[in-house]
Amino acid sequence: SMGWSALAQPAGGAARERWESLAALVALAEDLATAVPTAGLPELAADLDQRAAAQHAPVVQGVTLASLHAAKGLEWDAVFLVGLTEGTLPIQYASTDDQIEEERRLLYVGMTRAREHLALSWSLSRTPGGRRSRRKSRFLYPLDPGAKADPVRASRAQNAGRSASGRGPVRCRVCGRVVVDAAERKLRRCQTCPSDMDEDLFERLRSWRRTQAEEQKVPAYVVFTDATLVAIAEDRPVDVPGLVAIPGIGQRKLDLYGAAVLALVRGEDPVVGSTEARP
Repeated sequence: SMGWSALAQPAGGAARERWESLAALVALAEDLATAVPTAGLPELAADLDQRAAAQHAPVVQGVTLASLHAAKGLEWDAVFLVGLTEGTLPIQYASTDDQIEEERRLLYVGMTRAREHLALSWSLSRTPGGRRSRRKSRFLYPLDPGAKADPVRASRAQNAGRSASGRGPVRCRVCGRVVVDAAERKLRRCQTCPSDMDEDLFERLRSWRRTQAEEQKVPAYVVFTDATLVAIAEDRPVDVPGLVAIPGIGQRKLDLYGAAVLALVRGEDPVVGSTEARP
């Protein structure tokens, strides 16, 4: 009487959505009739009320696509949380301690929506074959006792004056003020604060970058931007965690140039033909 038919699925978004909702009710009614042959409309209404109170999703074959905010109060047998990378979770706009903790709580909400199966995933690049510059979320490292320490957390705690827990905003290494400008975040200091850049190292990096750009026949900034070279010359990282903590140095840049850059920081000549960075 409500216009539902198993033979024809209507066209159009609103009409199809209504048809699918009615199909879910039909499936629930059939399941109830199978389990309790004597059940009638009052029993179906009571079953629907119970499901609504428990916020159970209709028993139909399908996938629910939802945000972490929309998942609050719901549960599924299997949950897949995807895109768990730095900049997405926590979101790049989360800068204060409270904002970071809210992002951590959202991940907890998503993980606890699963009754039986939970899958967490992230990708190193946005597209297949793209730059492998993404890092998995800092929240995932404590979940894997066998994983290496979070290089972002360890280096930021050492070089940016952040707490040992890795929480909190990016602060200036000189005055301690929270920095929000992209260039300041890369340098981890205010533009107005004095620089402790190693001028000789900066010139060695520029010379090496020029050689790399000429060999690859690409502009110099494709290898590293000036801001990244300045950050390296200021931080003078001595290992891989310190190097990858510098914005602009992702997995691909680490694979290509990590060993050479660390050698330059140590005052050594880059190893010709070697692009593998050793911890």
